[in-house]
Amino acid sequence: MKEGYIATGIKEFDRITGGIPKEKVILVEEEFGNIKSLFAQQVAVELAKKNRKILYITQRSRKEIEEQMQIYGMDLDESIETSDKLIKSDDYDLIIIENFSIPFSEREIKEIMDLIADLRKMRVTVLILSDRGIMDKKRESVVRAMVDGVIQFRFEAEGVDRIRRSIVIPKFPHVVDEIIPFKVDGSGIVIDTRRRV
Repeated sequence: MKEGYIATGIKEFDRITGGIPKEKVILVEEEFGNIKSLFAQQVAVELAKKNRKILYITQRSRKEIEEQMQIYGMDLDESIETSDKLIKSDDYDLIIIENFSIPFSEREIKEIMDLIADLRKMRVTVLILSDRGIMDKKRESVVRAMVDGVIQFRFEAEGVDRIRRSIVIPKFPHVVDEIIPFKVDGSGIVIDTRRRV
C-alpha cells in the first residue's frame, strides 16, 4: 500500500490508485444507485478490520445499512458508528457522508464551501457520497473544485442485455489515467482485469 493512503479492500483498485489518500476529502459520485455506498462500506469494513474508528453519516437506519452490507458478505462492525449528523471530532479515521447532494441541493453555495473547508480542517479522511444531477451544475462544480479528489462510478448499456460499469478518477492527489472497469458480485465491487479489444 502506498504511504499516506488507506486500503479500500478492492485489491486491483488499490494497485491502480494507491488507495484512498489519508486526511483528504474525496467526492464519490454516480448518476444514481448504491454503488458509491457499497464502495464506502467496503472501505469502512477494511478499516474496521484494523480497529480504526469510522463515522457513517446517513438518513438511513443502522439496520438498513447492515442489511445492505450483509448482501455482500460484510458485517457492520461496532467500530463503524452511524449518525444522522456530523460529529466534529478528530477521533475518527474515516467519515462517510451519504446522500450529500440531497440536503445540499437547496443550500447556499457559501454554506457548501464552508462545510467542505471545515471537513478539510479536521484532518480526517472523508468520503462524500453524492448523486450527480441532484444539485445544480454550479453547486456540483463548486464541490468538485473544493474537494481533494473525485471518484466517479459510471455505467453504460452494452448491447441489449448488459451493462458496462467503470470507475473514472478525474481529480486525485496524483494522476490516474485509467478508466477502471468493474463488476459487482457477492463480495461487492471487483475490478474487471480483462482487457477489452
